[in-house]
Amino acid sequence: MKKQNHSGGSFKNQTRTKFEPQRFGKHWGTISFKLAKGRKAMVPTEPSNQPLIGSLCIAGKEIEITFSEANKIMETLNEAKHQYNVAKRMGMLADPWTEDKIKVKTYE
Repeated sequence: MKKQNHSGGSFKNQTRTKFEPQRFGKHWGTISFKLAKGRKAMVPTEPSNQPLIGSLCIAGKEIEITFSEANKIMETLNEAKHQYNVAKRMGMLADPWTEDKIKVKTYE
């Protein structure tokens, strides 16, 4: 049986477009995470009863978070994405002022 060559074929000579992080949002390129090390990561700091897992960095700001806070952030963002998708499907994202500008003709 003859082996087939799957080396890319017609896509082999295509040039890639330049990666532009701005296309994903204003802060997309600034989002990162720094792992906590040392005493902060080992011993809880008052008033919380959990040690820090690290710092969430967005737009030049650093926020130290615990494991529970990280879970809450993820849950909130997942709920926000779901809420947006539902509102979009229902047509609720339109500017509310545009509804007043629509003229309706009634025949009585």
